[in-house]
Amino acid sequence: MEFNYNEKTRMIKLIRSGKDVFDYFETSSFFFPKEILTRYFLSLKTKPFVILTGISGTGKTKIAQIFAEYICQDDAPEERSKRIAFVSVRPDWMDNRGLLGYYNLLDEKYHTTIVTEILLEAAQNPDKPYFIVLDEMNLAKVEQYFSDFLSIMESRTPSNPNGEPIRLHHAEEVDAHNGSKIPGKLNIPPNVFFTGTVNVDESTYMFSPKVLDRANVVEFNDVNIASYTKGYGESEGFVLKESNIITKLMPADNQSPFCSRADYENTKEDVDSFFREMLGILSPYNLHFGYRVINEISRFVINAKKEIDKLDIDDVLDIQMLQKILPKFHGSQAKLGEPLNRLFELCAKPGYTVDASKAEDYSYVADKEQFRYPRSAAKLLRMLHNLKIQGYTSFIE
Repeated sequence: MEFNYNEKTRMIKLIRSGKDVFDYFETSSFFFPKEILTRYFLSLKTKPFVILTGISGTGKTKIAQIFAEYICQDDAPEERSKRIAFVSVRPDWMDNRGLLGYYNLLDEKYHTTIVTEILLEAAQNPDKPYFIVLDEMNLAKVEQYFSDFLSIMESRTPSNPNGEPIRLHHAEEVDAHNGSKIPGKLNIPPNVFFTGTVNVDESTYMFSPKVLDRANVVEFNDVNIASYTKGYGESEGFVLKESNIITKLMPADNQSPFCSRADYENTKEDVDSFFREMLGILSPYNLHFGYRVINEISRFVINAKKEIDKLDIDDVLDIQMLQKILPKFHGSQAKLGEPLNRLFELCAKPGYTVDASKAEDYSYVADKEQFRYPRSAAKLLRMLHNLKIQGYTSFIE
């Protein structure tokens, strides 16, 4: 049987798609820039909690679902379903029962959720990654239903990898409605990766700084028709050098799954001046960040050095400024005017003078010729523009 050229091309892509993450997404009929996929992968690898934000219809939920399917593709469908949980957040969630279930005194059974079952399954298989996707995470107040998870993720350290447990009920063990046994306490295994998607409108809640401080925030706001029609053929700067990453999400044998001061010490030569400049700008306004952010940015740099082709360290620091530092900024002209202007000036290359007052003119584009941190500069321009016309600005919009 003969195939025409287009059919042969399609078949080749299908064959390759099994291991190549970019091909896998393309054959799934969804388009994401290679840099976005690369940033999402490195963010998850750095810390298993990522927030995806941006305008509706750009595929925030799909990137998380398809990526999880890509990593779990070697499993049979039944096994794969035990490793991926898609959870639609409800606006009436006031506590963690929507995620973890509850013990019913009437039937004396524990009513589990898919999240409970995945956490228990992941604890039994520490070498496999598991995925929980929280769709429209801010339909309810995140601090109310997810606070236990946030606290426990921060309680895990190299010396205490399990962290503090969540109390499910007050017995040692009870029967579940599905016939399984549910322990009284439950840890969050380090091989469980959380992704939350965010839309902002009148029905949603804004994240607090303490939530944003614990995640990489990847934004989807650019809609590029030219790239959309060309698919993944165009080359990009910040891209994986090896696109078969099925086995690369989990930390290497010699690497702790948790960020620590050791990450900063191992990258001090690359990141020290960046941190000093950022803290020098932000500290006078009490907008500076702590050691957790320093450790996590340092770990991201370590991962990028291993995975990125032709790495430019300024690209990595630019992305981390965009994903780890800027998301927490929201407030008035009086609060943010000066610090955002100073951050914008910091983004320029030495020898270049930039003018943040041009933020009201969208033709003023932050490009690589003028800026060492062009991604952050472009976002700062947007935030400064909103600050001028509204008197208020927020990273998440």
